[in-house]
Amino acid sequence: MKWSRYNLLFESKKSGWLLYNSASNSFVQMNKESADSMKEIIENPDMDFSNMPDMYFKLRLGGFLVDDGQDDAFVRILKMKRNVANYSSNILSLTIAPTKECNFDCYYCYEKNRNKSILSDENENNLIKFIKNHKLVNKLYIVWYGGEPLLKFEAIKSISAKIANLGIEFSADLVTNGYLLSESVIKELNNLKITSIQITIDGSKKTHNRRRPLIGGDATYDVIVENINKLMSSHWSGKLKLRVNVDISNSKEFVDVYQHFKNKFSQEFEKRLFVYPGFVHDSLNEDRGCHFDSKNKGKFIYELAQDHGINALEIFPKRKIGSCALNVKNAYVVGPDGELYKCWNDLGVESEVVGSINGLTKWNTSLIAEGMVDCSFLESEICRNCFYLPICDGGCPKLRMYSTRDKVERNSCTYFKSYIKELLEFHYNNSSKNCNDSKQQII
Repeated sequence: MKWSRYNLLFESKKSGWLLYNSASNSFVQMNKESADSMKEIIENPDMDFSNMPDMYFKLRLGGFLVDDGQDDAFVRILKMKRNVANYSSNILSLTIAPTKECNFDCYYCYEKNRNKSILSDENENNLIKFIKNHKLVNKLYIVWYGGEPLLKFEAIKSISAKIANLGIEFSADLVTNGYLLSESVIKELNNLKITSIQITIDGSKKTHNRRRPLIGGDATYDVIVENINKLMSSHWSGKLKLRVNVDISNSKEFVDVYQHFKNKFSQEFEKRLFVYPGFVHDSLNEDRGCHFDSKNKGKFIYELAQDHGINALEIFPKRKIGSCALNVKNAYVVGPDGELYKCWNDLGVESEVVGSINGLTKWNTSLIAEGMVDCSFLESEICRNCFYLPICDGGCPKLRMYSTRDKVERNSCTYFKSYIKELLEFHYNNSSKNCNDSKQQII
């Protein structure tokens, strides 16, 4: 019997002693006497619990006391579940860019070679053949991406119709700047099985127009907001995810954007409309002066909750078994020339091409293996022994890949790492009346 390495025991300013376990996600509050007993257990794992059976039972039930080797077994099980998901053959995920062209001129855009190439009729047919060749696939997830995908809306309609004829269950997301989301486009969304749309706004009208203008410099904010109004008042049945790109220069504007859309769409807010911060960063040089590091992200999220009552991102941690195309066997980014990548950021970067939908290009299996194996956080000894492992999921695999390649460490850790105590305390203080979601109890 031992004290789990995934335990965090600390004294909060308002709530006394709190104990959290990141593996079980159990969270309890205790009095000082119990906290003193916890300290004794940490120092003496062979402690006799015969005089405190109730406490022993609760600590075992919450995963705070574990058998020898149980924490290591947790890592193995987590790795097994992750590998099962990553190597699944029945699901195919395709991020399709019908063009690399974009009508915006965002100063922070990371995409390279934004030429006017489009997915030709020949490559549309090659794409359908590529999907059919995945014979075990019974579910297909598509993300329409770019460039700006709505510049080639007819291609989206054409490809969707061809996929529908395959008889495979599929759904789609759309990542768009929102400028071309006209009434005629909105009317097609349900038929195209687009269940989720992401649109980006960069703060106030003035800030957004400066950061996300049309090519040539014209403003975009008013058109996007009007298109959002049309979308939310239409018969479209999907969900809108409104991403607000933030960095140090415009972070204070997030609250105004959040409140504006919350007030305007109060009936739909957090049901069909979600507003959240997207942290701007440079994949190759993450420590640029205006970008948020992990600590600043935690501080930003905490202050949103503490000062404004906004839970735009998770305040209380959750178990993470996420996925990224870089780590997943049947996940690709399809470029307009039929080229295949393993990361959205790689679109247009020739050195990152892993294959082609036409079957003629030789597959770069070494590059695929680099993403699926070398960049896995579960291969890192530091991550395997980290308290935050169950709630972190390793961060961005592409940042890990860059770090491995050039031996320059880039921080991909969760924002909880810097603000875990403050966020847990805030969560406890604001949810003590409802104990179901975080297994709160008093020892």
